[in-house]
Amino acid sequence: MKNSSIGYHTTSMFMKLTTKEIAELYKDFENFAKETKELGIRPIRTNGASPNADEFIKKLYSDFPKYDRMDYKSKNKGIRWDMRRRKNSPAFIKAKLVGEDKPCSIKAKINPKVLTGETDSLSAATENCIKNVENIFNTEAERISPLLGKLEKYKYTRIDFCFNADTQELNIGCTPEQMMNLLKRANIPIGFTEWTVYDKTSHRMKSEEYSFYLMNNSVVINCYWKYKQLEHKHPNIPLLKDARYLIRFEVQCKYPKVYVMSRNIKNKSGCSNSDMINEMVSDDICHSVIQKYFHKIVRGGDYYTLNGAKRIVESHHFRWDKESRLIRTLELVSDYRSIFKAKATLAGDKLDEFKRSLTDLDAISVNPVTIPRDWGIAYIPNLLDAYYNKLENGDASSLTFQNKRIISNYQATKRAMTCSDDEMYEAAAREFRAKRGKKEKLYL
Repeated sequence: MKNSSIGYHTTSMFMKLTTKEIAELYKDFENFAKETKELGIRPIRTNGASPNADEFIKKLYSDFPKYDRMDYKSKNKGIRWDMRRRKNSPAFIKAKLVGEDKPCSIKAKINPKVLTGETDSLSAATENCIKNVENIFNTEAERISPLLGKLEKYKYTRIDFCFNADTQELNIGCTPEQMMNLLKRANIPIGFTEWTVYDKTSHRMKSEEYSFYLMNNSVVINCYWKYKQLEHKHPNIPLLKDARYLIRFEVQCKYPKVYVMSRNIKNKSGCSNSDMINEMVSDDICHSVIQKYFHKIVRGGDYYTLNGAKRIVESHHFRWDKESRLIRTLELVSDYRSIFKAKATLAGDKLDEFKRSLTDLDAISVNPVTIPRDWGIAYIPNLLDAYYNKLENGDASSLTFQNKRIISNYQATKRAMTCSDDEMYEAAAREFRAKRGKKEKLYL
C-alpha cells in the first residue's frame, strides 16, 4: 500500500540541563546561526499566569519568554529546537540553587520522514526509521554543540501516532467527505471534550467541517481529511494530489500519557533509556495505541443503512429482549445522528443498557452509526478492518513475518474488544463445565 499506513509522524523529546549549560548552549546556537545562516532564533512569550494571580506572578510570566525557538530556515529539515532558559516558577526562583540542579531544558521536535529525506512524507513512519533518525539527529546535534549530546540521552514529551486510510486504495466505496460525515458521528469517550469554534452564520459553536477533534489533559484525538488540511495551509504543496482520498486518525499522546506508557514498559521489560526510545515508537506500540482509541471512538463494526443494520441484528436470532435492545440503540443513534449525542440523553440503567448494546453490536460487526438512506450506499467497511484486510490480502511479497504477527495481534485484540456480555458468560460457562468434567473423571 502506498498511502495507507499505521505508525507515527512526529515526536518531541527533551533533555534537562543546568543554568550554566543552557547559557553555553545558547551561545553555541548563536554562533551556529551566524556561521551557517541556517537558523533563526526568536523568543516565545506566553501569558501563562491566571487572571487572579498576584502581581509577582503576572510580572514573572509577562517579563520572561518561556522558550527560545531555533527554527531552520529550510522547512524541509524535519527538526526544530526549543530551549527553556528560565524556570517560570516562583518556587524555583526563590530557592537556593546549588550543585547539579537542572531547571532548564532543550527540546527537539522531530518529523522522522522529513528528517530522513524521504519523499513519501504523507505515510506514517515505522520502527524501521529509528536508526536513520538517530544517526541524522546525532550528526546535526554535533554540528551545533557538544552539549546537545546524543539522542539516547533524551526522553519523549509527546508522540503523535497515526493511522492513514486512503479511501480509494482501501476500496471503501464512498467519498472522503462521506467518510468524514460518518466519523464525526462517532463516540466521545468519558473525559474527552470536542473542540469547537463559533460559527458566525449559525451563531453557535460548531466543529470544523472535515475534522473530528477530541481532547483531554493527556491525549488529543484528531480525525480529519488530510487533503482539506493541506489545501488550507499549503495549497501549492506537491503532495496535495496524493492526499486527495486520505483520512488521518491521529492520537497525540502528551507528556502525562507518554510518561505512564514509558513507566509501564520499563516496569515490564526493565529496558534502558536508549531501548525505551526505540520501544515507544515500535510497530507493536503504534498499532496497539491506534487500535485502542479507534475502537473507543469509531467502534469496530461496518456501516450499513438503518434497515440493513436491523436485518443483520434480526438474522442472528437473539432473544427477543436483546434484539429489541439492539434495534432501539440503532434507532436512537440514527435519530440523534451521533453515538455521543444519543448517549448524552440517557442515564442510569438506560445508559448502561446503551453501552452494553454498543459492545453487542461490535460483536456482530455492525457499527451503531448508520448510512444515510439518500446516499444510495448499502455498505461501507470499517476503515481499520479494511486496512488490515488489505494488508493481509495484498501483495504476497510484502506480507512479512512482522506483518503477519501484527495482523494476528489485531484479530485477537478485536475479538477481545468486541466480545459481548453474553459471549463472555458463555465462554466462562464452557470453561467451568470443562474444569468440572476433569474433576469428575479424577474421582471415578
